[in-house]
Amino acid sequence: MAPARGRASGAAPAAGHGAYARGGRSGRGLRTALVLGLVALAVVVGAAWLTRGLFAPADRPEASGEDVTFTVRPGEDLGSIAARLDERGIVASDRAVLAAAEEAGETSVGAGDYVLRERMPAADALAVLQGRADGAAHYVLVGRGQWLDEALDALAESTGIPRAEFDAAAADPTAYGVPAEAPSLEGWLDPGEHYPPVDAGAEDILAELVKPRLAFLEQHGVTDPAEQQRVVTVASILEAEALPKDYPRVAGVIENRLADVDAETRGLLQVDSTVNYGLGRRNLQFTSAQRADESNPYNTYQHRGLPPGPIGMPSDAAVEGALDPVPSEDLYWVTVDIATGRTEFSQTYEQHREYQEQFRRYCAQNPEICS
Repeated sequence: MAPARGRASGAAPAAGHGAYARGGRSGRGLRTALVLGLVALAVVVGAAWLTRGLFAPADRPEASGEDVTFTVRPGEDLGSIAARLDERGIVASDRAVLAAAEEAGETSVGAGDYVLRERMPAADALAVLQGRADGAAHYVLVGRGQWLDEALDALAESTGIPRAEFDAAAADPTAYGVPAEAPSLEGWLDPGEHYPPVDAGAEDILAELVKPRLAFLEQHGVTDPAEQQRVVTVASILEAEALPKDYPRVAGVIENRLADVDAETRGLLQVDSTVNYGLGRRNLQFTSAQRADESNPYNTYQHRGLPPGPIGMPSDAAVEGALDPVPSEDLYWVTVDIATGRTEFSQTYEQHREYQEQFRRYCAQNPEICS
């Protein structure tokens, strides 16, 4: 029987049986191939989902936990922000934040303090950071002694609002309640950290920065606009010229010189920082030609009295120093060591010249500081 089966499989079968036999085997083969194909497809699809699950960035399904404050630093890029969100556990992975930014089509995040939850989906956290959800506030820093031009640059960088909008908003300083005598908002922005909402415009932000300065003056009984302007101008000179511990004493010297119109100083303050402010440069020294230049309205070597306005943003401590000058007979002061802030006071020009010589020697030894 076995050889017969062998011959049958090897020889051409009869037409009728052979056609049926081949047809039967072909149907089973198609069904088998279909089953195998479906199995293979399922394997491929499953592998795809498995791969997607393995390589997709980890994310959280919903927000939970308490409110937390997250600070974005000025100039910080999204990669750094995402990494810190991940490190703090606010998001499940930094890659989820980057993926959410790509999906949103927006990668920029402004500096500021943001109220987030302890645990959040990446897209939700990013929406807050980009101002597309509640809880966003810009971080704005106004530095002590900072010039208005520098402050507006910093505001534009921190908020993303074009500098031109801040220039337009600052064009009329009296719109913010400062004295009519003020030539600009110079001196009137409150130094320190501020957190305006991300939807605040340039005018709103400047208004919020001026309010603390006006309030501080009023708290100290300075309500007359002309006196407010005078106090802030003196305070700005103190901020530029002295350390906080010396503010009251330098303020006393300024008052002495302003009153000394018919004697040695002839009412001239002769303050280097005012000259350099008028020149628009932050150097500690200037040329003899610049000292003699009467066209510079801030040149207190040539023009008696206070300069036309403040020369920077004074701190509250400087304002207090201007309000409480220490009585003395001193007419001169000079900082002889920039690193330590050591300042020498004198009643005569002869003594002052000796201290000036100390300052010159200091600058010769430290040109990188004085240049």
